[in-house]
Amino acid sequence: MIEKIKEKALEERVPIIKDEGLSFLLNLIKEKGYKNILELGTAVGYSSMHMASLDKTIHIDTIERNEDMYKQAIKNIEDNGFAEQIHVFFMPIEEFKTDKKYDLIFVDAAKAQYQKYLEQFIDNLTDEGVMLFDNMIFHGLIYDVESIESRNLRSLVRKIVKFREFVQNDKRFDIIMNDNIGDGILVLSRRKGCNLRT
Repeated sequence: MIEKIKEKALEERVPIIKDEGLSFLLNLIKEKGYKNILELGTAVGYSSMHMASLDKTIHIDTIERNEDMYKQAIKNIEDNGFAEQIHVFFMPIEEFKTDKKYDLIFVDAAKAQYQKYLEQFIDNLTDEGVMLFDNMIFHGLIYDVESIESRNLRSLVRKIVKFREFVQNDKRFDIIMNDNIGDGILVLSRRKGCNLRT
């Protein structure tokens, strides 16, 4: 059933995580035993259902601002029996506030806002938790930004490049940049003994 959701999403050009990126994400959750997950960007619920299917004790909070996507996600999650594990919030990510701590924060939303999301949610990570960012090479476009004809697209890709440079130079974090997995996966964690607020 989840595969049918994937097929429909691809047909309708709904952005969902690539297979390689999804495998990496799921293996990380299994390996680390993560139970509490925050997802920024629900879309149709494809990745959250895959994460929830790993273990019935996994709980996911996921945020979606697009009403049509939100309604599709709710239906997909209920139809596939994950309503007890996945809570979908219908709101802009910027408005989501919680004191809850998460083992994993999976970021697959507006790419231009990645740095803002990092600062917004870093305090919601457990001590051993990680943030995982998808689309860090953005279809390979980060390697040849100036040849992008569309001004809007060029601006977006520049912001992704800027975010990459930011995390690589920020002493608060340990990062692993996996440009060869899916569409580029960044795993970010707190550097031990480092004050998160600069």
